[in-house]
Formats: sequence, C-alpha cells, structure tokens
Amino acid sequence: MFGVGVAHETFLGTGLTHLVEHLAMRPLRTARYDANATTAMVHTSFEVTSGPETVVEHLRRICVSLGNLDTGPLELERGVLVAEERASEGPGVTAWLPASIWFGNQAYGLAGNLQVATVHAGADDVRAWCAQWFHRGNAALVLSGPPPADLRLPLPDGPRRPAPQITPFPLATPAQTTVPNGVVGCALVGWTAEMACAASILITRLTDRLRHLEGLVYDIAFDHQLIDGRRTVLGFGTDVPDRHAPRVFAAIRAELAALGEQGPTDDELAADRMGLMEQLTEHEFTGYRAFDDAMSELTGWPSSAAHQKQVLAGLDAGAVAAAAHELAGQLVLCGPQGRLPADLPELPGSPLAPVRGRELKRAMVGSTAPRGFRLVAGDEGLTTYYGSSPIPVTVVRFDDVAGVGVEHTDGGLPILHVFARHGGMITVRPGDWRSGRNLVRDLLARLPAGLCFDAPDAMRLFEQS
Repeated sequence: MFGVGVAHETFLGTGLTHLVEHLAMRPLRTARYDANATTAMVHTSFEVTSGPETVVEHLRRICVSLGNLDTGPLELERGVLVAEERASEGPGVTAWLPASIWFGNQAYGLAGNLQVATVHAGADDVRAWCAQWFHRGNAALVLSGPPPADLRLPLPDGPRRPAPQITPFPLATPAQTTVPNGVVGCALVGWTAEMACAASILITRLTDRLRHLEGLVYDIAFDHQLIDGRRTVLGFGTDVPDRHAPRVFAAIRAELAALGEQGPTDDELAADRMGLMEQLTEHEFTGYRAFDDAMSELTGWPSSAAHQKQVLAGLDAGAVAAAAHELAGQLVLCGPQGRLPADLPELPGSPLAPVRGRELKRAMVGSTAPRGFRLVAGDEGLTTYYGSSPIPVTVVRFDDVAGVGVEHTDGGLPILHVFARHGGMITVRPGDWRSGRNLVRDLLARLPAGLCFDAPDAMRLFEQS
C-alpha cells in the first residue's frame, strides 16, 4: 500500500495515480493467480493472493516496475482507463456529493471527478508522480501470514508524505440545496465512536420507517470519508420519486431530532455493540485490522481501534444523543427543486461571493441553456443563477479556475467547460447567448493555456464527428 490517492491530486492531475497503477501492473498481468490493484481516495494498493513463493515474486516485480516505470504503453493505458471510466458507474452520490460541497474541485472533492490527466498527462508527468509518491518512505505492507524469509521489496528511497491537508469551506448549516433527483443528507462532523453509532441508528430508523412502515424506499445508502483523522464528511440518501421527497425529508429531520432529544434506546446501543462483537469473530476482521493499522501508519491518523474499545466498553446514551444533535446542526439536505424544506436557508453553489457584471441574454434561436438559467460575466469571472433567485448556482472567479475543458466542434469556436477550485462548473457555448461568441473569445484570451485541456468524451455536450 502507498499513501497516495485521488485526494492528493490536483484537478488537472486527476487520474495520475490511476495511470501509475495501471502502468506498474502491466508487466504482471496474468490469470495464473489472483492479483489486482486499486486507487482510492488516500491510498493505492497492489494485492496478490497465492502461495508464499508467488506472493514474494509478485511483490518484488511490482516494486521493480514502480522503481523504473515503463511509460511506453501510456497511450494504450489511456484508452483502457477511458473505457474503464465509461463502463464504471463511479462512486455513489453519497460518497462524492458531501466531499464536493465542502471541498469543491480539489482534494476530497475530486471523488466524483472525471480523470482529466488521462487526456493530457505526458510520460514525464506520470514518471514524476510515480517518483514523488511510490517509494519505501510512503509504503506499508500487509500480509495474511508471517513474512517469508526471502521477501524483498526493492523500492527507491523517499520521504514520508503527509495525508492531504486542506481546510473545508466554512458553510452556514443546517441548509438545503438542489440536486436533480433523489434525497441526500450531507454533513461535516467530528468522527467519534458516538457519531458512528448515531449515524448507524439513524440509518436503521429511517430504513424501518421509510421501507417497512411507509413503503417509499428500498434502502438507505450511507458513506463517509475521513479528512484529517478527527473529522469526516458523510452522506446518506435514497433514490425516490420527486413527489415523495418531502416525506423523506420530514422523516430524516424527525428521526434525527428524536435521537438528539431522547437519545438511543438500550436495545439500539446493545445492537451496535453486538454488531461489532460479531465482526470480531469473523476471519476477515483480522485482515481489516491489519489494513487499518497500515492506513494509520501511512496517514498519521489514529486507527479505529480506540473507537472499537469504546463500543465494546459501552457507549454513553447522552454522548450518542449529543452526536446526533451535532449531525442535525451540520446537515445539508439535498433534493429536487421545489421539494426542499422551505424553512431551511438555501446553500449557495459556491462559498465565494457572486461576480458582478453584465447579464447575457439567452439566444432567441438554438440555445441549449435551460429557460430561466442566467449567466453574468464580469471582469473578475462568471456567475450563474436560476430564475429570479439571488443565490448563485455557480461562481467561477478567474483567479480560482481549476481547469478548462475545451470542446472543439465543427464550428469555428469551441464550447468551454470552466471549473472552479471552490466547486462547480460553468459551460459556455457560443450559440447559447447573444454575444456568446465574444464571451468565448474573451475567455480564451484571458484564461492561461496551461489550464486548458481537450474535453474528454464524458464531458462533451456533442459527439465528435
């Protein structure tokens, strides 16, 4: 395992770690034994399962491959990664939405991002990234048995690299914001044993109420991502028709308020403790514990062992209630337009103040911009709104641009997809707005060429001819 993943990348570098992983594994492709590799948010792992001799040889060859990365097949692996991304559904909305709300298009907010580096990164970029992160100072080894005597890991030397260090946006919560469909609850909270218990009880109560009593949903998804060892961004939600969204919002708020005011029952605390005790008896738990210790070594964050000891010793009902109260105070409820709780303030689409400027008029013929969608262009950047709302959908300041996807078309001017580090993206198509061609020319002249890249297929509005 190596302490590098998507969260260490920049917006333009998204996919570099995945490219390294694929190129390193290329010389070892085989069907003779079970081997795989995975790029996650804060780590990349190379796994192998076989007899000791095969494991030793596989690990040795991986280290040799990483120490002298062959970028000759880079173009081939670009195609493989594009195909993999096209076939994959990607992370669920409960994984990427909370991170994007608090981090935008950087660090943990890149969880659901397209792999931009797959399109434009060169061989030197990939080799430099490999040398920076894939070395013995940033590695940990997890084995299911005692280390074989002839085990060798010939990795280059290098310094220990810290986990991503980035401050989440200061957002005013509780709040609500619009997403196209479904219902999602997001929060940035302290990650304690009591918070984990409160979240688990909430999901259980919501499942019982919305599935078994009201018949509205099949299940409630849950995900979380640690951001510094002490805090996590978490998300939970369900796919539900728009007309039922208000009932789901009401259930979330009611169950969370009840848990915060009355606390968990003795049976709920006992069930949480029993669930951990059952996991402890499973064979796979030993491997999980070793993996958790390795992650702690790589990130510098505490392992989950202390949380587990607290659960086994018995959690205090009042502390779990306090965690539920914290969760309610940090909650951002996300759902379809017009179905969100009216008493909650709308969360702006960016933590940045909107840019002042001239509002462009929608083209009378041929515009693909939705009716009611408004675009303001000024000397400092762009802002979009919907309808008469003063709350911006997206703010892109020119000094905050993370990258610009350039979608070349059969016409003379391209479509620009302008991404902001603080979150969101504004697409500027020349034919959508009166004087839109002048705006695109101005943006191309103003934005640094180093931020521009050819838009991958998944980003394009139109198929290439």
